[in-house]
Amino acid sequence: MEPPPPITSICNTNGIRATLSSRGASLLELHLPDASGEQMNVVDSRPSHRFAGVTIGRVANRIRGGTFDLDGEHFELTRNEGNHHLHGGSQEPMDELLWNAEKTPSSVRFHIRSPHGTGGYPGTLDLQASYLLTEDNALVMEYSATTDRPTPVNLTNHAYWNLGGPIQEHELMIGAQRYAPTDKELIPTGSLDRVVGTSIDFTRPRPLGAAPIDHTFDLDNCSPAAVLKSSQSSRCMEVQTTQAALQLFTTEHALCLEAQGFPDAVHQTSFPSVILRPGEVYFQSTIHRFWNE
Repeated sequence: MEPPPPITSICNTNGIRATLSSRGASLLELHLPDASGEQMNVVDSRPSHRFAGVTIGRVANRIRGGTFDLDGEHFELTRNEGNHHLHGGSQEPMDELLWNAEKTPSSVRFHIRSPHGTGGYPGTLDLQASYLLTEDNALVMEYSATTDRPTPVNLTNHAYWNLGGPIQEHELMIGAQRYAPTDKELIPTGSLDRVVGTSIDFTRPRPLGAAPIDHTFDLDNCSPAAVLKSSQSSRCMEVQTTQAALQLFTTEHALCLEAQGFPDAVHQTSFPSVILRPGEVYFQSTIHRFWNE
């Protein structure tokens, strides 16, 4: 039987504590106080939640047909969602691997090497994923990668958030003015449409509601990218990121706010490129800042 993955905790002096796992460089728990000081885990990691809390890669979201062409070469990826490739596919995706870890009281840095050909991707990829709890009550997630051959890279974290109470009653703001429409298989069409007049217009704070959502928003340098609030618990969370897009995915109990590059960018020339080349460094930073109202 395979031994359980190492699990570790980090904290700041204000009583915020995160629990992390080396399997998938995952965020398992984040304990926050409400206005009265009562602590609660706001990361929903129940087994029914697919990809809960893990680092997603090599490429987050969907790649149409599980193939792409790069510099005159054709690449076939593993297909794990019908005919498509989702969140790194089915052959040693980042979320299933045991990452090495280096720890301080307030931070953990995970690192791993993904060999050439993993999942069908070209290039040996060296990756780092780090988590830091700051004294101003922020959780900083940073990702970096280098490669020895041109290859697509698009990393994200897939935490499910619930700040207390029914998720449908949480108030959400997403600053994006545009989103990426998809076909019936959730593959982007390549256009960017305005959110005004749609059911996913969160440019002004409003309750999330019960309708399921799985859409990509064009951040276009929005700051903040999103703000989530629970009136029941008084907990609030602001998301800022260096990434071009934000995927909002909702369930009955929680939601994901996945900062990433655009899905299927390997096929959509209108989207920012996700190709990493030798000598370059992939880097993204996403900050979750917490407070009570």
